[in-house]
Amino acid sequence: MRTYTLVLLKRGPAWSPDETLATKQIFEGHMANIRAMGKAGKLVLAGPLDAPAGDPAAYAGLFVLDVASEAEARGLLANDPAVQSGRLVPELRSWYGPAGITYDGAGSFTP
Repeated sequence: MRTYTLVLLKRGPAWSPDETLATKQIFEGHMANIRAMGKAGKLVLAGPLDAPAGDPAAYAGLFVLDVASEAEARGLLANDPAVQSGRLVPELRSWYGPAGITYDGAGSFTP
């Protein structure tokens, strides 16, 4: 067992249900950041949560990061356009889980 950083992604002040060119570009950047974290060996799990459509402050997704510190996690999150834009706000927690879980960057992390 070991400690990981659990990131709960909550809808932020700039979130809206509207789908525009700008929100599509932000989402594409968000997905690119997810793939980059996976390829770097920092992301071990990610996915959306079943967030109620009408709740502007709902938890919308999560990451499990394999990083050495909260500062490293915050640095990775700072590269995410959804976080940069305020559409998502990260909340960080320590999570104690199985050692050696990995994500190889393949699979269904495509928009």
